[in-house]
Amino acid sequence: MDSLNHSLFLALNAGAAPSSAVVLFAVAAAKALILLVPLHLILIWVGGERAVRFVALSALLALVIAIAVNGVVGALVYSPRPFVVGLGHTLIEHRPNSSFPSNHATVFFTYAASLAVYGRRTLAAWFIGIGLVVAWSRIYLGIHYPGDMLGAALVSGVAAVLSASIMMRFGPMLLERSEALYTGLTARLSRLRSRGA
Repeated sequence: MDSLNHSLFLALNAGAAPSSAVVLFAVAAAKALILLVPLHLILIWVGGERAVRFVALSALLALVIAIAVNGVVGALVYSPRPFVVGLGHTLIEHRPNSSFPSNHATVFFTYAASLAVYGRRTLAAWFIGIGLVVAWSRIYLGIHYPGDMLGAALVSGVAAVLSASIMMRFGPMLLERSEALYTGLTARLSRLRSRGA
């Protein structure tokens, strides 16, 4: 399995003389595209109906679950990154922490899986597509293996289903409290603005 993972990594990783345009695109994808998920979550919470906010809250819960699982897996089973073992070419700096599963891919795949669970298939497809670009970029730049992305997909599916099952039982109560918190915060911000005006 390791040999296949390493072979796939070397096939996708940048060569010795990569195109500067491709490297620039990969760096932007690896570092900046992750911001799309929290930005989209905020937009659909602020501008969405109650049903859409339910989906947003379920997706947020799924993301928390998935990242927590990744943290546990990374702590229990250390998987050295390619540059730690001297494999391929590394084009950006990264801490030598465990590479499995990829947190960046997990964020995109979990969000997409959560959207798909609630029938938002077109949006889910967009986020899967962007997630695949991010996954490629982090392999191309030398900080992840393809297997890290597969692990991210597995964690994401489990997290999305687990979150949906929790929301089926506790969702209305969690949504009501979240909306009350949001309303309180926006009212407070409004009062602060009116005082400063």
